[in-house]
Amino acid sequence: MFRDILSSRAIQVGIAFFMMVVGGSLLYSWHVRHNSAAEMERTDQSLQKLRNKKETRTTQDTTVPTDTETLKSAETPMETDNTQMRTEETDVLPKEALDPINLADAFLPEDFVSDEEAFDDVPVSPFGFGPYPEVPEDFPENLLPSWTWSEDKRQRYADAGRLMNFELMHRVLIKLWNQGDRDFIGVKRSEQNGKVYPIYQNVMYVWTWVERQNGAVRLPASFFGSSQENIHVLDIMKQERVPNGITFLDADVEGYDPYEFLNLQ
Repeated sequence: MFRDILSSRAIQVGIAFFMMVVGGSLLYSWHVRHNSAAEMERTDQSLQKLRNKKETRTTQDTTVPTDTETLKSAETPMETDNTQMRTEETDVLPKEALDPINLADAFLPEDFVSDEEAFDDVPVSPFGFGPYPEVPEDFPENLLPSWTWSEDKRQRYADAGRLMNFELMHRVLIKLWNQGDRDFIGVKRSEQNGKVYPIYQNVMYVWTWVERQNGAVRLPASFFGSSQENIHVLDIMKQERVPNGITFLDADVEGYDPYEFLNLQ
């Protein structure tokens, strides 16, 4: 009976499959161990080269330069070779103290500069908005941003607590300028909804509308903006018509939420 079971084709196929699985597992295990050993050997060789380099540098460099240029470079990360500085710091650590981060730093390319070091010398907003945007060369002089003002002028507005509003408005104008919108002549931020409104010639933002002639005419009753001629609400209501050459926009629809428009937190 046992002989009949062994002679069964299904049993033979099952035994062959089992042997293939076991053999494949053993081969894969040997492959993993072989690669791990090779990787460890390469790592040990790299560390040995670093230690040899440190010993050679220690025997050759017996003095520390103290000239003004060297001290200046040491204080400004953007002017130094960051890879060399990191390598020296890693070299003095014992092999047991090396972690994956330090080991990676030791093999960084020579022109590598971290994001943190790249922003060391970039002026940033005191209100948490990050680095200031670059001011376009042809940006209107009368609308230059608040972070370019003189210290005396900034101090005057700082006393009133308005510098943050100015910065948000100027950031919006610079982004609009870079997007091709360059017709604005001023800017305003509303206290009602916090939106920033670029001011254009002969354009009015309307807060309140009223209807006349049984709803046939819609007139602006409260608005702000700029026009070449004086516009009075009383005249508009008396004549029951919108002045010619003036564009009236809904203030609730227009304008820019500065935090959303600028992707600020």
